[in-house]
Amino acid sequence: MYNRVGIFFNELKTQAAPLARQATEFLHAKNVQTTQLTTLENLPDLDVLISLGGDGTMLRCARACAPKNIPILGLNCGTLGFLAAAEKEEMPRALSALLEDKCTTRRHLMLHVTVRQNGQTHTFSALNDCVLHPSNMRAFFIHAAFNGVQMPPYFGDGLIVATPTGSTAYCLAAGGPIVEPNVEVFVLTPICPHSLSQRPMVLSAGGKLLLKPAFKNTEDGAVISFDGQVHTPLQAGAEIEITRAPFTAQLLVLPQRGFFNVLHKKLNWGQDHAL
Repeated sequence: MYNRVGIFFNELKTQAAPLARQATEFLHAKNVQTTQLTTLENLPDLDVLISLGGDGTMLRCARACAPKNIPILGLNCGTLGFLAAAEKEEMPRALSALLEDKCTTRRHLMLHVTVRQNGQTHTFSALNDCVLHPSNMRAFFIHAAFNGVQMPPYFGDGLIVATPTGSTAYCLAAGGPIVEPNVEVFVLTPICPHSLSQRPMVLSAGGKLLLKPAFKNTEDGAVISFDGQVHTPLQAGAEIEITRAPFTAQLLVLPQRGFFNVLHKKLNWGQDHAL
């Protein structure tokens, strides 16, 4: 039973605040304690967090909730809403399904990324991907090793390291494969590689990936981005270690909102064409 429900809404979405009020009224009528949130810092103890926004809002919620083992119910107020449990128009039905324990919990693998440079160490998490890209639009090298075994270096505009969840995001746009969410792998997709032979690669999520950027000129640099929302500059000598996170993102979905159904509706996968 969900007794402590948080409602997080994206203030930049015009429909989110009114929807948050409607959700609060609906849950109060069911005698459910709710807390409206506009920040994810210092999250209180919650049984579930309702995310009102788009996929970007869901990604922010996932990074905040996963370490605290808080499941997320997403109501899409954005454009695509690939990660949401339901559309905003379906809110009453989705909230009823939540309270009646009819939602399915899907655990999504996340990335744990350690960045070491200049004698400092910082850690990050990501649900979709971490991306290495140049800071000044110049191609650069990325030296890579997996489980201690050296791989051929990448040279181009960067590299996407995606989870199965992120395989349908930037990774897909860059030519990577679609991966079913329950498959525990990392997907490495080069960005505009300066080679006809470099192609996406799938690695076991049980391994350790080590990446080191290298530049032709001293003024060059790179940036590592997490879910397209958190960005850290990289200098020569930086070392990036990527493993699976010790926690998972728990996304609640309605039974009829299956992975292949969402692929078909949201990305037109398998769209029928008249002959």
